[in-house]
Amino acid sequence: MPESVLLEIGCEELPAGFIAPALEELAQLARDGLAGARLAFETVRATGTPRRLALIVEGLADRQEDREREVTGPAVRVAYDAAGKPTPAAQGFAKGAGVAVEALERVTTPKGEYLLARVRDVGRPAVEVLPGLLGSWVQGLHFPKTMHWNGPARFARPVRWIVALRGGSVLPFEALGVASGKRTRGHRTIAPDWLEISRPSTYEASLRDRGVMIDVDARRKAIVDELKRATGPLRGRAVEDPELLDEVANLTEWPEAVVGSFDPAYLKLPRQVVVTAMRAHQRYFAVEGEDRSILPHFVMIRSGRGGGAEEIRRGAEIVLRARLEDARFYWENDLKGGIESRLPGLKGIVWHERLGTVYDRAQRLAELAQELARPLAPKAKEAVSRAALLCKADLASEMVRSGKEFASLQGIIGAEYAAASGESPAVVQAIREHYLPEGPSDPIPSTTEGRLLSLADKIEAIVGGFRAGLEVTGSQDPYGLRRSGNGIVRILLESGWRLDVLDAARWLEGVFDRAGISKGGDGLPEFWKQRVESALLDLGVTREAAAAVLAVRPGNPVDVLARAKAIDQIRQSEDFEGLMIGYRRAANILRSAPAEDVSSSKQPLAERAEAFGERAEADLHLETKMARQAVETYLQANPSDYSAALRHLLGLRSAIDRFFEAVMVMVDDPAVRRRRLGLLEDVRQTFLRMADFSALPSAPGQKSV
Repeated sequence: MPESVLLEIGCEELPAGFIAPALEELAQLARDGLAGARLAFETVRATGTPRRLALIVEGLADRQEDREREVTGPAVRVAYDAAGKPTPAAQGFAKGAGVAVEALERVTTPKGEYLLARVRDVGRPAVEVLPGLLGSWVQGLHFPKTMHWNGPARFARPVRWIVALRGGSVLPFEALGVASGKRTRGHRTIAPDWLEISRPSTYEASLRDRGVMIDVDARRKAIVDELKRATGPLRGRAVEDPELLDEVANLTEWPEAVVGSFDPAYLKLPRQVVVTAMRAHQRYFAVEGEDRSILPHFVMIRSGRGGGAEEIRRGAEIVLRARLEDARFYWENDLKGGIESRLPGLKGIVWHERLGTVYDRAQRLAELAQELARPLAPKAKEAVSRAALLCKADLASEMVRSGKEFASLQGIIGAEYAAASGESPAVVQAIREHYLPEGPSDPIPSTTEGRLLSLADKIEAIVGGFRAGLEVTGSQDPYGLRRSGNGIVRILLESGWRLDVLDAARWLEGVFDRAGISKGGDGLPEFWKQRVESALLDLGVTREAAAAVLAVRPGNPVDVLARAKAIDQIRQSEDFEGLMIGYRRAANILRSAPAEDVSSSKQPLAERAEAFGERAEADLHLETKMARQAVETYLQANPSDYSAALRHLLGLRSAIDRFFEAVMVMVDDPAVRRRRLGLLEDVRQTFLRMADFSALPSAPGQKSV
């Protein structure tokens, strides 16, 4: 009958950040291992606390599934003698496969006729298979850092016990120097003694009785309930902080709230400073009123229950007071002289050895921000230039340079210093938002100035990074260039701003040149294409359309997206596919033609019809010219409606078809040959206004011809 299986790895307290990845890996090891061992199961669940990682498998079969497999043996010519009797080769193969010689079959393969044995593997009982599997899972877990304490085996923290049960029976094995059994421990202070788990079904209830809430989700919910209970009498609520909630859930085995207070005088500090003093290192939850103002209280979640709460509260208040006092000292010192007084300090902070100091970078940002503002938002030029000059000033502040938890406030605290120094709201908000978005879940900056400054910051980082020779690979991106590229694409797409980033990068290269900073790597164009392509695919553009548009003018994401969507839409029509047949033929001829002929073909063609030898040539020339003019005129008036522009190109289909029906391009006469190649080059250049259509397959999902 199916049974449940329990594996618990008991250890010293694990770091909170290690637990979730370890549980995910443990569950995957179990799923893969059981499937590979042919052991059927219903569900696999991994859960845990700082002192234990647990795996519960429900409905595990009592034995492996039987299987039949085919084993190929020796060639028939060596398996039987001239009289047709089995040779030692056939007999040995049959014995090894566990079948009678008479049961061997013959199969024909490309190499000849061979023997085949059909082998039936009878499933072993689960109790025989599981110990080896469980031991491999325990020793197969990976952690960011490991230690060894009992021989060469390594784990995140010393392992003290292992529980391994199938039903009521122990699954015996040894891993990391510890033998499996039934015994576990309760909460370290509530019920530290050993206890026996009789069956997997009693595991969670047994631990709960001894102060251990094994389920992570249950602990998370308990913390939320405790926060509500604790903040209710304060007429407030805990500041929402999902990351802190997840972390605290993995720091406790039985969460219980303890409320503390601090001197209201510290509330004169900026909100983020007070909140950071609580959450960083201390893991306290800040409390806010209904108007979202911070109250002079906090909630810490201890792991335990019962006595000692008062002593814990007093200790927490003492620690927080020291943190807030540090923050007040930094804040008051940094305000002396205003934010601009911090700029000279940036001269002593190296941004990169090849790119100069952070002060040099701030000067480049101010120049680039003005350049970006000219076409995108001219009225914001003055404010964004000022914000760019000041946005890194907080890196020279006491608050950030302290190296303590407040260093994470760069940008945010800079905005507070700017506001306290009397800078305009537009400048303050741009400084506050200029690091956004840092990740895919972050919003883009909310203001025009913030978006411009964020673009400048990210473009400068990327161009500078490639100029310094930094390499971006699948596993390496030390300066976050990939993240910066993704942020640029998001800002432009979500804002609808038409900016050619590669043009902006070339402009910035001139700034670096004037500063005497030599150029390093040249991988920026390809890097940029990859960032835009990733965004296009996320937005549902086909890979073929993305490749086609990125081959032509890839710098402007808004423009690239409009072209790609139009191509994907119009590719479904029969007229488009018919047009592409002619276009690909033209492209293939140009590709295979002698280089000198193609070069000569790019010279301007005569405008008079009589200059062409065939009527089909004159018609193609005229139709191409009209289509190109229509496309250019239409795009000037409607720069984002590429669907309409593509429809103008569809009109070239009949002219291209008639051309190829009437003439041969690669004739012996060099003048005629080059004239006709020139016509095809005109066609190609007209299409290149949109994309490199030769990158498109013959039809959606097919390869190019």
